[in-house]
Amino acid sequence: MNHPTFRKRWLTAAIAVAACSSSTEVLAQNADQSASSGNETSSLPTLQVTESRIYEDSSGPVLGIAATRSATGTKTDTPIIETPQSISVIGSQEFRNYGAQNVNQALGYTAGVSSAYGGGGADTTHDSMMIRGFSVYNSYRDGSKYQVNVFDAQQELYGLERLEVLKGPSSILYGVASPGGLINAVSKRPTSEPLREVNLQVGSFDRRQVSADFSDSLDENGEFSYRLTMLRRESNTFVDHVPDDRTYIAPAFKWQPNKDTSLTLLGEYQRDETTYIYGLPASGSILPNPNGKIPQERFVGEPGFDDYDNESYSLGYLFEHDFSNRLKLSHNFRNFHSDRNFDNVGIVQQPQSSAGRLFSRTAHDRRDASRAISSDTSLQYDWEAGTTTHTSLIGLDYVRQRHETERYQQSVPALDLYSPDYGSGQLGESVPNVYSNVSRKEQVGLYVQNQMKIADKWVVMLGGRQDWTDTEASRYFDPSQQQQQDDDAFTGRVGFVYLADNGLAPFASFSQSFEVATGTDRNGDQFEPTRGEQYELGIRFQPEGWDTLLTATAYELTQENMLVADPVDTTFQTQIGEVRSRGVELEAKTELGLNANLVAAYAYTDARTTKSSPATPEKVGERTGQAPYNQFSLWGDYRFSDFGLPGLKLGAGVRYVGSTLPNAHLDGEVPDFTLFDAMVSYETGPWLLSLNATNLTDETYIESCTYACFYGEPRSLVGTASYQW
Repeated sequence: MNHPTFRKRWLTAAIAVAACSSSTEVLAQNADQSASSGNETSSLPTLQVTESRIYEDSSGPVLGIAATRSATGTKTDTPIIETPQSISVIGSQEFRNYGAQNVNQALGYTAGVSSAYGGGGADTTHDSMMIRGFSVYNSYRDGSKYQVNVFDAQQELYGLERLEVLKGPSSILYGVASPGGLINAVSKRPTSEPLREVNLQVGSFDRRQVSADFSDSLDENGEFSYRLTMLRRESNTFVDHVPDDRTYIAPAFKWQPNKDTSLTLLGEYQRDETTYIYGLPASGSILPNPNGKIPQERFVGEPGFDDYDNESYSLGYLFEHDFSNRLKLSHNFRNFHSDRNFDNVGIVQQPQSSAGRLFSRTAHDRRDASRAISSDTSLQYDWEAGTTTHTSLIGLDYVRQRHETERYQQSVPALDLYSPDYGSGQLGESVPNVYSNVSRKEQVGLYVQNQMKIADKWVVMLGGRQDWTDTEASRYFDPSQQQQQDDDAFTGRVGFVYLADNGLAPFASFSQSFEVATGTDRNGDQFEPTRGEQYELGIRFQPEGWDTLLTATAYELTQENMLVADPVDTTFQTQIGEVRSRGVELEAKTELGLNANLVAAYAYTDARTTKSSPATPEKVGERTGQAPYNQFSLWGDYRFSDFGLPGLKLGAGVRYVGSTLPNAHLDGEVPDFTLFDAMVSYETGPWLLSLNATNLTDETYIESCTYACFYGEPRSLVGTASYQW
């Protein structure tokens, strides 16, 4: 109990209790006097720790650098150390330290997660990541599915309290999901204590941003509380003719008539005015070109034509009621809408001639609309049997999604990527595009789970889920051409954790996932869902009272029933493909003394095709595109309290991403890269002044290659002035 981190947390708790009663105020004052005199233990025995200890809410701020609780892996408020599956939690203060401007950047120091489609800075229209070698497109907010289409806009980072990465199959709780895992974004919620913050921000690429966050109780008893988070940004990007303008408003309201019942309303409106970055050819980026490298700021579209104007809004609620100290009801609901104009010009991969300068292009008029509702209702029952305690969960969730895309195609003059002449010719006649379609998806899932704790030493988790899905797709211009498909799938998970007295917790688990595969084979039979399975062994270290979480894991993750060319008739597909990912991940978050924090991560990922069609035997053993073998990151920050400057804080970090392969239709290799970041901040009174630098050495690098290649963001400097009162 004498560890300095525990003492700091205890003092914080004592101060919080002091606001509630005069007797605890005296204890807090005594604790302060004890700390100032160097006596760390004299007052501790008089404090009722059971009443004043800090309890981290799984939906609230991370207290310190290392989170202790999460609901993403279990749908119950569970200590991370008792969860038998890898989870990484990044709190809002942590991604502020990094100077992150979007979700991809906020996850840059997380093991096993990498950017796709230039999401780290090149593209401002969507969040797309790779986890353990598999693409992750579905978005989740507050434990439920959120957006419909990957282009339904980025989630605004300033509106989030924390990001939680659940690694590996997760269908037991969420239904249709990538085998690599999922990213659950947790919204900022009303607080009972006053919170008032205004931020002014300027930075590279003419960035100008103002944001504000207000929260408080509306009455003396704290029955009603609110939160209002707002942001307005006008900015350019490092790519010519690509703005990054955003308006964001997120009101929230909470009603808690007593300790057993609460209803939280969450609203959100966001408008993005930017341009989709189509990417560059491999020739001139990762492959040689007689003219050298294509400039990283090069825009392949047409100024005045390319446009991404997206409006999205959502409205939902989170309801909880404790019938007793054993039985709890939770019910969540959210409605999501997104509409956008999405005109863009794409470029072909091969130059028109050996001169390597001119590249053909195609223009696309595009309008998209997404609609979704999600609902999740569960009952949690806590009970005991001898020396065993149980948390049993049964739930039913429902998701309905609709996405409509109306597209037209036009011819557009070729572009010299080394000396572009925009607007040199007229666009051709608009022709309906065959990719115009309307898709509808419905999912109903029934899940059960039991968390059993034996003699406070062993944790056994067992769960299963049955899903029913209905998928429909039709041509936008010819609705009579329609496909409809019904699927059902059962998935499960079993896991074990041993809790040692010294904070060590080895764990093992087996988990499953599924994804819908639409279409039919050459016999007219409907495709079965693809299946994901993961075996994982790991160990955590999180001693009580320490702001520390160390994690080491090893896993084997396989996805079966993958679609490949039918060897009998290659115009059809068959489900005999398999992709396997094996890896090791190390992650550390710890406080060093009272003034320093350290975040370190390493991931080795070997993702490749293990089974393919006899028609394409060369694909067996082929590495998965965009999945680096090695990733390493290290971040540290230090507050100069010991030098009489408690307001001064410095931080620095390094990120290394190993070489990757592009998608199958592109040649070449994406080189590895190393980036350095830094920050400095100074706090005085209600003011906090900070300066963040990302890619400090201005490294020119390709972040990823998918259907095209994307440069990463060059050096960026962002200064922020925050006023809190």
